[in-house]
Amino acid sequence: MATRRRGRQEPTFSTVGAWGYTDGEYAASMFRRYGVRFYESQELELSVFLARGGDGAFAAKTICISKPRQNGKSFAARFYAVWMAAIEGKHVLFSAHHGKTVRKMFKEIRGFVEGNADFTAMLKPGGQGVYKAAGSEGLYFVDEDGDDAGLIEFQTRTNSAARGETYQVIIVDEAQELTDEQLEAMKPTTFAASDVDEADSDPQMIYLGTPPNAKCPGTVFRDYHDRAHSEPDTPIWWMEWAVEEIPDMSDKAAVLELAYETNPAMGYRIKESTMLDAMGTMRADGFARECLGWWSAAPVAVHPIAAADWQECLTACPPGHGDATYAVKFSPDGLTGALAVCLAPPEGPPLVEVVESRALTHGVGWFAEFVADVADVASSVVVDGRSNAQNLVDRLSDMGVDVEGLLHHPTTAEVVAACSSFVEATRDHSIAHIGQPALDDAATMCRKRRIGSGGGYGFESTEKADATLLEACALAYWRAMSTRRDTASELRIA
Repeated sequence: MATRRRGRQEPTFSTVGAWGYTDGEYAASMFRRYGVRFYESQELELSVFLARGGDGAFAAKTICISKPRQNGKSFAARFYAVWMAAIEGKHVLFSAHHGKTVRKMFKEIRGFVEGNADFTAMLKPGGQGVYKAAGSEGLYFVDEDGDDAGLIEFQTRTNSAARGETYQVIIVDEAQELTDEQLEAMKPTTFAASDVDEADSDPQMIYLGTPPNAKCPGTVFRDYHDRAHSEPDTPIWWMEWAVEEIPDMSDKAAVLELAYETNPAMGYRIKESTMLDAMGTMRADGFARECLGWWSAAPVAVHPIAAADWQECLTACPPGHGDATYAVKFSPDGLTGALAVCLAPPEGPPLVEVVESRALTHGVGWFAEFVADVADVASSVVVDGRSNAQNLVDRLSDMGVDVEGLLHHPTTAEVVAACSSFVEATRDHSIAHIGQPALDDAATMCRKRRIGSGGGYGFESTEKADATLLEACALAYWRAMSTRRDTASELRIA
């Protein structure tokens, strides 16, 4: 009998890093003894979930898996939850957007536990091990001494906080629907889960989802996707099965090959005939997204910086000295320019400030004079913006400035890194500003604009906000964090 062809079991894109060890293979072997059958990709997922560093702590605190629909994206996570609660005694929360998804997962896990005597014996006795009330489903385990141990609770997501329990592992199914508000409600439930004296008790969140469509309200999963594709050293472990673009649907043989590349369930639970039927009955973009894992461009209306985070970065006591790094950003249309500074003090967060923003009606003279004036004390000056950037370089060269030693022209990848690191710093509240109204508007009203082909982004102006201010600050901040000199200089504002 000919061997049936299977779908690709390794991700088409992954940021999974190194680990010290994993119990994934042992866990898969144990569950197989109880009749569980995994795809190779699901065994890989178990190994990634259970990956530990040399100190016993989770190798990754944030793990994301993106697959086309009907590929068993939550199957490995189901048994990971059982392992963590019943074997390791951890507190686990399973969360989904739809109530029916939560109830189905509870039913599946409960069926496995109650269907195997070894696991049934681990349940809390006296009928207290299984709680079936709608909206409050849970499984509760005891240790060898009969004391309360691990648990799995199930919850449909809302904008309010999860139940009063604290969790060491949260599994977020239907992650493409997760909003920032819902994440803010769930995330704090892990804060008290860690015993700082125990390396293996730090919290972990696992996100399982599919590429979102244009109507999807979620923002978190897309943000993690974009960061995984644009940040070289991202702490997010991201695994996806996806095509990079919508294929030519007229070549069905080629599309079927892509289906095998992006659907690990092909040959297991998805038939070729089913996929061929979908090719002929779905729109190209819908088929690419739902059946091939394609991620469309992010909606332009996404505001990368939350107003609340920007407000948290406001300072009433700016530093008086530090390493000063400047950035000049010219608008894409060549009509305006902005100059910003990042002052990095010996202690405390770096401060970003807009020095000047003006029309280029009279050329780049003002910018050239300012840069020449600070050339001796500036750590570096970033210059970005097509023809005007070269005009500025030429002007400074004519003025006798060491342009090669002072100026830096960012690559596309560096602009992406600058914008990404700037947004991350606002989220971490590890950057400061003094509350300039025009910059405040830019930070909270500018939208994302795609840069390159790897999911990176910069900032785009709106009717009420000038993106050149924000990108100038981002470039100054990025350069200050990337390269510092020992020169301490006073902040100079023209």
